[in-house]
Amino acid sequence: MKFTQTAALAVLLATVSAKAIPAQPKSAAKKPVDTTSLHFYNGTCTPQNIRVRKEWRNMTPSEKTAYLKAEQCLFNLPAATTLSGVTSRFSDLQSLHRDKTNQTIDGLYVQDIIHNVGQFLPWHRYYMHTHETLLRTECGYTGPMSWWDEAKDADAGDFFQSDMWTAEYFGSTNLDENACVIDGAFANTTEHIGPLLENTDYCFYRAFDLTQVQYCTSEKVAECTQYNDYYNFFNCMVIYPTSPHVAGHAAVGGMMADIDCSAGDPAFFMHHNYVDRMWWQWQQANATSRMFDISGNSLNETYLAEQGDVAPAAGWPQTTLNYTLTTHDILPDIQIYDVVNIQGGYLCYEYDY
Repeated sequence: MKFTQTAALAVLLATVSAKAIPAQPKSAAKKPVDTTSLHFYNGTCTPQNIRVRKEWRNMTPSEKTAYLKAEQCLFNLPAATTLSGVTSRFSDLQSLHRDKTNQTIDGLYVQDIIHNVGQFLPWHRYYMHTHETLLRTECGYTGPMSWWDEAKDADAGDFFQSDMWTAEYFGSTNLDENACVIDGAFANTTEHIGPLLENTDYCFYRAFDLTQVQYCTSEKVAECTQYNDYYNFFNCMVIYPTSPHVAGHAAVGGMMADIDCSAGDPAFFMHHNYVDRMWWQWQQANATSRMFDISGNSLNETYLAEQGDVAPAAGWPQTTLNYTLTTHDILPDIQIYDVVNIQGGYLCYEYDY
């Protein structure tokens, strides 16, 4: 079975409908973003133990191979959660992501609590840490985590020019007649979670869409980093249909365009480490006001509207630093406060540029 790209992309874009998106300001104060590497060591994070996340092209061949072998290890380990549809440790992560898009709140209605909400960026930062923790503690990975510089490739006019998109690594852009991935480290994988809320057997597929690349350029990123407050930065970078985050998902397409099950594509973690880096660079540029800046509703307006509810009776709950982030016991629960500083002790890493 193959879920059509059109249907998957429609679902992805539906989550960023006009109902879910606050009105974009007509103008915003422009301030140059200083992306010079700064450090904010705190707690147990020190210059001696900080880890560096490397852009894929800065990884050595042996590091690339080791990273993919560790990812394959998660595919081969048995599931350790009771989440729906799980068959492997990697699918624990995928099903966790889907579960968070369909949480029952107060026994009354279903909510997506990780998209189009203020906790989107901190939850996904925590999720990237969860993925890294499993690679290291359960698969013995000792190398650097990686990310994909999408703006670099979008600016070059060749979005899939990185060697991560080759048969040697994540798979090339050559697909079979059903858009199934037929080469690379994850070739011919049978998926069991999805499409969307189903649990069926179907091929791991992509559906590359170059029309989305125009929203992934450094110019588009700069549009977003000009904002001085989290609310407007977040909406521009992550929520809008023309945001670098949404466009990155849609450009790879296929499973990556499935709002529920996108984490089943290992490229998801490369993409979201990139998104995390953009948030960190924005934070670094004015740490005094931005490091702990968080805002936005903690419930998704679109999901409530689809279920006939205009707003919660008690009003829209707001995302705060005390908001609890969970992974269904894959890792202990934490609060947003614990992850806003990636060098604050709970986390301890930086990006290579």
